[in-house]
Amino acid sequence: MFQRIVVALDSSEPAQEALSIAITLAQTTRGEIGICSVVDPIVVSGTAPPSAGMEIVVRDMETEAHRLIDEAVDRAHRAAVRAHGETRCGAPAFELLQYAKRFGADVIVTGTHGRRGLKHLLMGSVAEVILREATVPVLVVRAARSAHDEQRADHAEHGKHAEHRGGRPAATT
Repeated sequence: MFQRIVVALDSSEPAQEALSIAITLAQTTRGEIGICSVVDPIVVSGTAPPSAGMEIVVRDMETEAHRLIDEAVDRAHRAAVRAHGETRCGAPAFELLQYAKRFGADVIVTGTHGRRGLKHLLMGSVAEVILREATVPVLVVRAARSAHDEQRADHAEHGKHAEHRGGRPAATT
């Protein structure tokens, strides 16, 4: 089972945790890892026409993605796991799914920030698209919640309970 593991990689904490889990899974199954980092030029340019400045930024992003891949492959090798990496440019979910297909993935491991509400609406979720479109199982690794996040969640939950105890429904907009 899970001999060919694809992991989506960027510099985020959830992606780094996904890499750790993929390495552990590969050690357990004696599998190999395909590590894919995707540079999304739309993040830089939006709908603006291409310019020399944007090309430099995208090139810098590609350099950083290559560095991340090299470090991740080295990390996997130090853990006695076979690993290969590739940097791609385009829409992250689409590129990752294409890479997984070409790699012959049995499973995809990806991180998620766990955004909700307006942030989710504006930024979308690569992990969500991968979950919806993948033809293989997907393991989604959520970012560890900070103490601040925990406190905010506790306050939000407490506020909901307090409103319900008072008999008044929560205000909606």
